[in-house]
Amino acid sequence: MTEVAAAVLATLFVWWFSTGVIFWLDGLPRRTHHFTVGAATALLGVALWGIAQTADDPTPFGAYLSFAAGLAVWAWVELTFLTGLITGPNRHPRPPGLGLGQRFRLAVGAILWHELLIVALAVVVFALSWHGENLVGAWTVAILWAMRTSTKLNLFLGARNTYAHLLPPALHHIASHFTRAQMNLLFPTALAAASVLAVVLLAAAVLAEAGSFAATGFAILGTLALLGAIEHAFLMLPLRTEALWAWSLGERAQRNGTAAAP
Repeated sequence: MTEVAAAVLATLFVWWFSTGVIFWLDGLPRRTHHFTVGAATALLGVALWGIAQTADDPTPFGAYLSFAAGLAVWAWVELTFLTGLITGPNRHPRPPGLGLGQRFRLAVGAILWHELLIVALAVVVFALSWHGENLVGAWTVAILWAMRTSTKLNLFLGARNTYAHLLPPALHHIASHFTRAQMNLLFPTALAAASVLAVVLLAAAVLAEAGSFAATGFAILGTLALLGAIEHAFLMLPLRTEALWAWSLGERAQRNGTAAAP
């Protein structure tokens, strides 16, 4: 049980800190972004190598290393998007008066290249580790991808907190595809799915042999699913959760605005 608690706390801290670092890097002057993405790309290569190397290391330490590698892969995904390097063919704000189908087509167009990149990267990550017993890094990428995709759909359909004010200027056109609403039909299902996944994985961690690879791996992945559920809840709760990263957001943490285009 101690090992499970340690894995949960470690995952929480690494997720919180790495998210803050990404916010901080994205907040640097735009002229520095090519250096940031270049360094992140070098780290991506190391991370992919790490996922391949840890695939045959079904130990608790191997689970941590694979998780770190998977998180580094996802950090590259986030940075290429937030810096505006890879988004989609549609770089125009959403015009008013469109139907749901037209809105969805334009919204997908705003992020299409990035979504295809994630699919390709996920295939590579799983291919690198499929031969082994340790797929923690691959499942880390898969869970983060699923949770982020669900979040994007909820922002499109309508959320109380869109956090559009945190997006950099290069992505203001993407914020126009968000919708401000108190609730949408997808949200309860998405929140329930993330919560159930978290409970199942954390229960598997508790029931696994103490100190085993399974206990650590399930605890890490269960915590990621739990964080996904919490992030979904943040979309609707009357809270300004960016205060959690005030140290890295700077002036953006002080802005008061969650509404996007109606």
